[in-house]
Amino acid sequence: MKIDYLEEPLLEFGGNNRHLDIRQGLSLFGPLDSSESSPRRIRLGFVGTQATIDGIVAWLSRARSGVAAKKSRQPNLFPAFPGFGADSPFKTEFEIDQSLMRTLSPRDIAKLSKLSPMMTAVEGSDLLAAEVQAIVEKGRPDVVVVAVPSELVAKDDDDESELVSEFEKEQHEFETTMDLRHLLKAKAMKMGQPIQLVLPQTYDGSSKKTSTGTGALQDEATRAWNFHTALYYKANYRPWRIVRNATDLQTCFVGISFYRSMDQSKLMTSMAQVYDERGEGVIVRGKPVELAKEDRQPHLSAIDAEALLSSALKEYRREHKHAPARVVMHKSSTYSPAELDGFNEAVEAQDLEAADFLVVGKAMTRLYRPGVYPPLRGTMLSIDEKIHLLYTRGSVPYYATYPGMYIPRPLKFMIAQSAESPRRLAEELLALTKLNWNNTQFDGGEPITMRVAHQVGKVLKYVGENSVVQPKYSFYM
Repeated sequence: MKIDYLEEPLLEFGGNNRHLDIRQGLSLFGPLDSSESSPRRIRLGFVGTQATIDGIVAWLSRARSGVAAKKSRQPNLFPAFPGFGADSPFKTEFEIDQSLMRTLSPRDIAKLSKLSPMMTAVEGSDLLAAEVQAIVEKGRPDVVVVAVPSELVAKDDDDESELVSEFEKEQHEFETTMDLRHLLKAKAMKMGQPIQLVLPQTYDGSSKKTSTGTGALQDEATRAWNFHTALYYKANYRPWRIVRNATDLQTCFVGISFYRSMDQSKLMTSMAQVYDERGEGVIVRGKPVELAKEDRQPHLSAIDAEALLSSALKEYRREHKHAPARVVMHKSSTYSPAELDGFNEAVEAQDLEAADFLVVGKAMTRLYRPGVYPPLRGTMLSIDEKIHLLYTRGSVPYYATYPGMYIPRPLKFMIAQSAESPRRLAEELLALTKLNWNNTQFDGGEPITMRVAHQVGKVLKYVGENSVVQPKYSFYM
C-alpha cells in the first residue's frame, strides 16, 4: 500500500486568470466568459404563489448589491457574495418582466396539500408545468424560476436540494419513488425550457425546514453564491473551467450509470459526456441492460457498449470537428469482458491514442490521522496497482477546517484498463469534482461525470421512451 497527496487543482476564470477557489476566483477575475462590453442580461420567468414570487424577487433585488459574509473563523469558507449586476464581477443583470410571472391559485395549492405524497408529486408537477408552458408561449425566457410553495415542499419526501443541503446523500441508482422536482424537470424538457426550482428557505432565512428536511440551512451569502451561479450556467454561460496543460491529450470524459424505469420493468443506462475542461457535453440515454443471476451488477452487451461510446465520440466530433485523442470512462459498475470488447471496438474505430476505463464509487474503507479532523482532501491510498482510494472530501487547508458534517468516505476507483498512471487518473477525478454548477464550495464529493450520470437517471426515468431527451445538463440540474 502507498499513500500520496495531490495538490488542489486550479480553476480558470476571466482573463485567463487562475485560482484554486471558485468564489474567490469569481470575485477577483469574473466568470470565464465575462465580457468587458455591455453587461449581459438574463431574462427570467417566475412560477409560484404570489407570496413565493414576491419573496424570491425581493431577495434577488437585495442580493444585487451583495450579501455580507457570515461571521466565522474560516473566512475563506464563508466569503461575502459580491452582488449580481452590471458592476458586479458577473457583469450580468437579471431582466424581470411582470408578463412572465404566473401565479398559482391558493385553492389549487390547498387541494394539493391534502393529497398523498405520490399524488402531490404527480398533480403538483402537472400544475407547475402548465404554468411554465404558459410562460414559454408568452415569450421564452432564459430560465424559469419555479418558487415552490411550502405546502408542496412538505410533501416532497426526498429533500436533497442542492441549494440548501450542506452535505451529500448516498446515491440511490435504482430509486423508483415519485419526486416532484424530477417530474417537473422531465416535463419542462419537452418544452426545451431550462428551469430552476427554489425552496422558501433559500430566499427566506427565517423559513423553517420541512419535516423531511435533513440538511442544516446554509448562510445567506453561500445561498446567494450557489443560486446566482446556477442561473448563470443555465442561461448558457460558463463561470469557470478546470485547467488543462498544453501537453495533455485532447480528452473526452464519459460517465455511465444506471436507473430503473418507472414501471420497474427495465434497468436503463444513462450517460453523461463531458467534452472538455469547460464541462460542456451531452446527455445520452442508453439501451436497457440485464442483471445476470451470477452477477447482480448491470452490464451492457458488447454491441450496446460499442454503440454507446460511438455515440459519445460522434457528439464530440460534431462539436469540435475532430475526434479526441483520448477517452476516459467512469462507470458505476464493474466492466464485463463483453463491455470492454465493445468499448475498445469504438476506440479502435475512431483511431484514438488512448483509453482509460475506471469503476468509480464510494469506499467503505476510511483513513484516520492524528487530531480531530479527517484526512486532507487530495489524500490518495493505493491498495494495489488496480484499486485506489481518493479523498475528494476531507480537511481543506484553504478553508482551515473540514467543511462537512459527517465523517467523509473516500472515492474508490478501480482501473479496468488504462494507459495513464493511477496518480494522473486521480488528479483528473479531483479536478472534475470542481465542475458542479450548483455548488460554489469547491470540495465536491463526486466527479462531474458520475454526478451528472446519476442526476440524469433521476430525471430520465420520468421521460417516455419516444419523448424528447435534451442533451444539455442544464435541463437536469
